[in-house]
Amino acid sequence: MSGNGANVTNGVSVEIQNGIATLSIAGRTHLNLLGPDVFRELRERVEECGNDATVRAIILRGAGERAFSAGVDLREMKDLTPLTAEQFIRSLHGAARILVDVPVPVVAAIQGPCLGGALELALAADIRIASDDAIFGLPEVRVGLPSVIEASLLPPTVGLGRARKMLLTGETVDAAEAHRIGLVDEVVDHELVHETAMATAREFLGMARPVLASQKDIVGKWLELGEAESAEYTIKAFALGFATPYPHEAMTAFLEKRAPRFD
Repeated sequence: MSGNGANVTNGVSVEIQNGIATLSIAGRTHLNLLGPDVFRELRERVEECGNDATVRAIILRGAGERAFSAGVDLREMKDLTPLTAEQFIRSLHGAARILVDVPVPVVAAIQGPCLGGALELALAADIRIASDDAIFGLPEVRVGLPSVIEASLLPPTVGLGRARKMLLTGETVDAAEAHRIGLVDEVVDHELVHETAMATAREFLGMARPVLASQKDIVGKWLELGEAESAEYTIKAFALGFATPYPHEAMTAFLEKRAPRFD
């Protein structure tokens, strides 16, 4: 998938303009309540963007102007069996994991509610821009379930103590508190959230895509591996970077006070 334009299928629209792919998630009602069909579609669309060499960054947003997403649709969840529950949560995990693994930066533009599974998707993004009306939480314990899968990204994001409180109480926090604890990177006026996310995404356009992919991979390994394994892996990744033309061109450009020229 490449070029400009939009593609709308099964609740996820994709628009690519000037190297930036904007993915809008549309769920049930104006709260964008999510289910497995949307999760599977999101995974497919993110994977397509990752395979498109023209894409340098992804913006993830909720469709409409009311909500990023208030989470999974309880009408779909309440009658699950152990078997269908596992299938359901695996579909969410697939959508969140591809956001971690896709080889370009992902910027989440968050307005209104960002709860439960939707917060897990946002946690899987690399940068989170929130509108001043956003609210965040993992309220699963309040509906009889633990928070799982990408909720594991909460402790390294906000600290173990704060994560425990959020997970065990199911509390919600507003945008200002989310920024204070490091859950989001920036809070802006409601009218500016998508503009700010786009400006953030544009920062990546002058960078080499393989270098961004390597940096994302290294950050992921920091989360997955022990300290010694992580150091060894990243030493090799650093050395292999010099098998590409990117370090020489970027450093030369810096010394010559010009923009680097990447293919």
